[in-house]
Amino acid sequence: MEAIQNRLFDALSNGQRRRILFTLLEREDQINIDSPPDGVEDRHGAAIDRRHVHLPKLADYGFIEWDQRANVATRGPQFAEIEPMLRVVADNRELLPVTLE
Repeated sequence: MEAIQNRLFDALSNGQRRRILFTLLEREDQINIDSPPDGVEDRHGAAIDRRHVHLPKLADYGFIEWDQRANVATRGPQFAEIEPMLRVVADNRELLPVTLE
């Protein structure tokens, strides 16, 4: 259990990964990940980071399944294990010392 918690906290340490996980928490179907996140100045760089760093990491952790051709993500085989902690974090965003958006 400790290993999955470590992977979850690593995943939550990045804003792009948080957005993906929180979106999947709210929506059980697939999400399109073509458009860069709002509020990011270097949208091209953010898109490259998402494709080459963040999505592969979340997929390696088993938190998402990522169809690279369609550029969509769905809940992965480990998502159910992290869902309770994601809900706690998402429900208490205003109490945490960092911005989780």
